[in-house]
Amino acid sequence: MRLCVALPVMLLIAFMQSSLLAQSFDCTGKAAQAQLSSIDPVYVDAMDLARNLIDHGFIVNCVQASKWGNLFVDQEGAALYRTEQGDFDILFLPKSETFDAVQVVEQRQGDLYLYSFRGTPHSPGRLEGKKTDFIRSANLLFLVWSDAGDGYGPKRDLAASIEAAVSRSPNSSDSCPVTRPPLMAFIPPSPYPTELPADSFWFGTENLWTELPMDGTWKGLPLWSAAEQAENEDDSYRPTASAFRNKLVWWHEGYDWRTENQPNLTVTGKRLDAPAPPLTTDEHVNNGWTNDSHHPFIVAGIFIPTLGCWQITENYNGDRLTFVVLVRQ
Repeated sequence: MRLCVALPVMLLIAFMQSSLLAQSFDCTGKAAQAQLSSIDPVYVDAMDLARNLIDHGFIVNCVQASKWGNLFVDQEGAALYRTEQGDFDILFLPKSETFDAVQVVEQRQGDLYLYSFRGTPHSPGRLEGKKTDFIRSANLLFLVWSDAGDGYGPKRDLAASIEAAVSRSPNSSDSCPVTRPPLMAFIPPSPYPTELPADSFWFGTENLWTELPMDGTWKGLPLWSAAEQAENEDDSYRPTASAFRNKLVWWHEGYDWRTENQPNLTVTGKRLDAPAPPLTTDEHVNNGWTNDSHHPFIVAGIFIPTLGCWQITENYNGDRLTFVVLVRQ
């Protein structure tokens, strides 16, 4: 008999706690008209996130519906958070997906900022308006507008607080820390090529940049015999084993093949996840161009001794660029 009484009481307490948590984010006044509905697809996740923000010092006054609920394909929805620290939108993907392969392309026209997106998930839309900070965390993408803030500190303080609240620890199960696309896309300076396949991204700076795969892997590289490698190596090196072949292309703003026909670029590489010989390169680094000989690229062939996790570094006249890739069959 005592158990029969206790169970309804426990259920009542749980219901009251749930109601109080939901009510703590209730909007008042005119803001109540735009409050996020309890039947919205992201309502439960939005409330959980609000509580997480509170645990990290945010004062959440209201959670409203956001106009950015369909910015990406397969997006579940979005919510607008009104906090004492400032307002920001959050976009939600299904928990099985992430924004890790999304890049933001920023362009400026006077005081107007234009934002488009590349990578996956795909977004056919774009944002126009004030300067915006973007923060990604697993299946969440935060939009922090330039007029956000509490009036006592810059917007960057709000963005930094959000990053601290949602930061993820590195995944120790990832045996290869491959180079992933940065959220804010690097766009080569004009008139160098800027278009890329959807599964690639530009990596580097105006001093030295290259193209890398979104997923951080090189798959299906051809396996060259020792004899094939010897044809491309200098006379001092005689390979004795097969190796995986790849050609890497770099750009450096201002590189001129007429004055530097033999580019002063070196490539080194070491395997990170197991012992292995270092990678080797062709005897000579070359150059080329597509449609504009005034803006050429630098190209070098490399030989990777084994599959695995490889850290590769290019050095061009003191400008260094390092990345990590996983070489797979």
